[in-house]
Amino acid sequence: MSNSQKSNGYSSVGVVARARGLLAHDAVTEGAAVGHPGNRDSPKKEFPTLNPFIHNLQLTTLQKAQIAVMTVTVFPIRLVLIGICLLFAWFFACLSLIGRSKEDEMKPMTGWRRSVRPLAVFFSRALFFVAGFHWVSVKGKRATSAEAPILAAAPHSSYMDALPVTYLGLTSVVAKTEAESVPFFGTLTKFTQPVLVSREDSSSRQSTIREIQRRAAARGEWPQIIIFTEGTCTNRSCLINFKPGAFIPGVPVQPVCLKYSNRLDTITWTWKGPKAFNILWLTLCQFHSSLEIEFLPVYVPGEEEKQDVKLFGRNVRAQMARALGVPTTENSFEDGQAMMNAAENLNLPIAEDLVHINRIVRQFGIAANVLKEQLSGLCTAAQSSAPSVTLHEFAAHLKSPPTSSHLKELFMFYQKAGENVVDLRKYVIVLYLLSLPPFVDEFLQFCFKVYDRNQKGFLVAAELCDLLMALGLPLSAVDLLATSSNGPTTGDGPTTGDGLISGDGPTLKISYEIFKATAKKLQEYDRLFGVDHSADKRRKNKTAFDAEKAKRE
Repeated sequence: MSNSQKSNGYSSVGVVARARGLLAHDAVTEGAAVGHPGNRDSPKKEFPTLNPFIHNLQLTTLQKAQIAVMTVTVFPIRLVLIGICLLFAWFFACLSLIGRSKEDEMKPMTGWRRSVRPLAVFFSRALFFVAGFHWVSVKGKRATSAEAPILAAAPHSSYMDALPVTYLGLTSVVAKTEAESVPFFGTLTKFTQPVLVSREDSSSRQSTIREIQRRAAARGEWPQIIIFTEGTCTNRSCLINFKPGAFIPGVPVQPVCLKYSNRLDTITWTWKGPKAFNILWLTLCQFHSSLEIEFLPVYVPGEEEKQDVKLFGRNVRAQMARALGVPTTENSFEDGQAMMNAAENLNLPIAEDLVHINRIVRQFGIAANVLKEQLSGLCTAAQSSAPSVTLHEFAAHLKSPPTSSHLKELFMFYQKAGENVVDLRKYVIVLYLLSLPPFVDEFLQFCFKVYDRNQKGFLVAAELCDLLMALGLPLSAVDLLATSSNGPTTGDGPTTGDGLISGDGPTLKISYEIFKATAKKLQEYDRLFGVDHSADKRRKNKTAFDAEKAKRE
């Protein structure tokens, strides 16, 4: 290795060491932001950090042992019994639906069809009994259909919320159009005489609203409609924005609070967390799963609430939040969707930021085409000026008054601990995810462009460290580049990137192609590029085993 390259390696290693020091410092100050010892004056402590769309399930050794034993004993027995109960419930649901015309579907069930309902309900409830929901605790009194045509249920956290629907006598639900095509469960859904909606079809939503209004005006002829007002599953840490469907008719609603209180939460099925089958498997491996249903007093809207659906929904949500003992947040279904659209394509920690950023941008009232226009200008600004900007500079870039509460919240989200500045580049790359389809190569090339100050056509080590930290990725690629004998260098001297100084001597020139080729060699970046290192790992393990065997012999 040449002296120049040695100097380059030493210099870049210094950058990485400095970056790792900043990461440790940030971890301490972030801890202070949520109430841990540390910098108690951190401005981030006021920012709401709840992400209702993530569920991290961590098992203790004892819980793992329990699940292992029950997987080979209780789980298969329960699964067979569930299948039997489902088959009987499906049979009686089919029986009641035989010969129903389109005109009949517009009327509530009567006569012998209604008499079949208790049998379908019995076997549906038996299904959940053998699954471990041996009893359901109930608080409050359920109103009649005439008193409250609509039941507003929350929080909605799982497909296990079919149990409250069953307990309520398989009352009518608002369901996706696709639900009726699901084998067995689709028939049971149809049996409830649901109000169907398509999320993709705007005209379908208007039809749904009209149908809810029609049934609500029938004054008790139809079964009550239970609506999960959040419109998507959350982790029950808070109540997100309620969808307006339950409140548009302007009729009395009865809030229904759902509480699952098992110490190990195997129920929650969110945008990010255990998959559908894992939820079923883990729940069936519990001795007992608990559910509490609390009926709150019927909420009768005033004239102002009838005219303002959002006000009606907010007031009902506030009442339910008090009963549940959880906070409210302005997140919505669209925020979870934005997070998952990015997460599915990129698999980066930064995708989780979209839950908060999408909410703030939405409250700004910025349209998608405006976001794209902002993106171009902000990208240029991030390249040509110092990346750290003050609140007033940030407001100028976003063309918003610095007194705006939404702007301040956005600023606080990115504010550096102990400083009154934000890194404009971090906001720019998240804005890209909100405004354009996220694909790995295109996104990373854009990130390289944003972090390339003065448009050199490459990143230096300090800039790459900044970028990897912003994306939540490890710095091992910089380590490998810094110690490589083939790393291209430039003699431009010391380089500074957001306070990270490369030191003396030549500096690495890192293009996107060089970074990608290097990162693919490292297992830490597998989730980003989808590289399988299993064969390499097996070869390394075999080599180590052979060496140990030779040593023993």
